Amino acid sequence: MKFNRLVLAGALVLAVSSVFVLSGCTDESTRSVLTVVSVNDGSTYYSDLINEADTAKIYIPVDEVKVTLGNVPHDGSAPLAPGEPFSEIVVTGYSVTYSNSIFTPVTGGMNLRVPSGGTAEGTITLSNPSEKVALLSTLTSTATGTANITFTGYVRTSGNFGDYVTATGNLTVQVDNFGDADVGN
Repeated sequence: MKFNRLVLAGALVLAVSSVFVLSGCTDESTRSVLTVVSVNDGSTYYSDLINEADTAKIYIPVDEVKVTLGNVPHDGSAPLAPGEPFSEIVVTGYSVTYSNSIFTPVTGGMNLRVPSGGTAEGTITLSNPSEKVALLSTLTSTATGTANITFTGYVRTSGNFGDYVTATGNLTVQVDNFGDADVGN
């Protein structure tokens, strides 16, 4: 009788501990990992406050950069074939914050599909152009900061939403009224 109680108690402890292990979130909770391959091809971005190259066409440039995102299988296995469940990541949005607060945070939507084992390119906006007008009169020298860019999305599962994924990249940004060469436009 003591032996049966001991076995029963051991089985109960095992069952309770397995519930805790199974309910915990692990790094294997997603089948794919979203990666930032490059932002602006790895180069510093120069945010020009105003373009005055052609006095008849003065304008505030929009700060847009190219991003390349990747989809790596979590366990390092071979990529999944296109169209299979969990074979792609859908990037739905991004947010940009600055280390020196030169610009206010920016959020934007995306609809970028990254195939398993592959990459995809998109474009994001780094700042709000209306903020550049205020900086024209207050900025006295080149400001340098780091843009922290976070991308969010999900692993696609047979047409449905799947596991949430996120990736962060950084970009050095210099802000000033850079000298504009006459480009003949």
